[in-house]
Amino acid sequence: MGVKPHVILYLDILGYKNIIASSTNENDYLESVHTLMSLLSKYIEEYTHGVDEKTGCQLNLSRFKSMIFSDNILFFAPYDSEIDMLNLANNLIYGLSQFLFQYTKSNIFFRGAITSGQLFYDEKLHFVFGTGLIRAYELESTVAIYPRIVIDTCLKPSPILVGWAQDEDGIWYVDYLTLGHALLCNHRGEEPPIPHETFLSYMDSHRNAICSALKKYKTNDRVYSKYGWLASYHNRFCRYIGMPDLIIDIERR
Repeated sequence: MGVKPHVILYLDILGYKNIIASSTNENDYLESVHTLMSLLSKYIEEYTHGVDEKTGCQLNLSRFKSMIFSDNILFFAPYDSEIDMLNLANNLIYGLSQFLFQYTKSNIFFRGAITSGQLFYDEKLHFVFGTGLIRAYELESTVAIYPRIVIDTCLKPSPILVGWAQDEDGIWYVDYLTLGHALLCNHRGEEPPIPHETFLSYMDSHRNAICSALKKYKTNDRVYSKYGWLASYHNRFCRYIGMPDLIIDIERR
């Protein structure tokens, strides 16, 4: 028994308390969250292999375990070396981006953090312990601020990696729109790219959910600023791919 180094993803569902309070049927919301978590697990499991750059040996990265408690989601996997850690983190970001790009947004948004640190897990007791969990929680609760998944500097973020982006405040975060677009709209080995109409439907879903949140919280400065950040992120991506018709008008009325 003892702690081991892990790559850790900690997610929080934004506005969980308000969603539950306003829900007419709690079981419907439970089913939605359960479906989303099953989908997220599936996408993370799709990216299960990497290559050790020093030896050329294949690395099996299918080690992520998950826990869901209330509005918090935890994914974690042990690693043996720095290259193993970086492969795990990158593949985690690939799976997470594909999920965030495709899931039906509705009123569910996420904030979170990816880091590495010491962790102990007892599968029988579903007991998780360690400074890595504390670090992930602190990043999510005090650094992320907006609906973004921040990337800890211990994972050595780099602008050459698609899906790793640095915000205006210097914080690294998961750029799931750029990576999701690259994964789904370009040729991916044996899998053909998705139709352009499907891509547009994903972007419409993303846009409509943000617009709905901006309208809902327009009198709440603290919450509005969070979705204002998400709208700005959406708009940057739309300008990048040349789709001005999908840009959100952020000006409050």
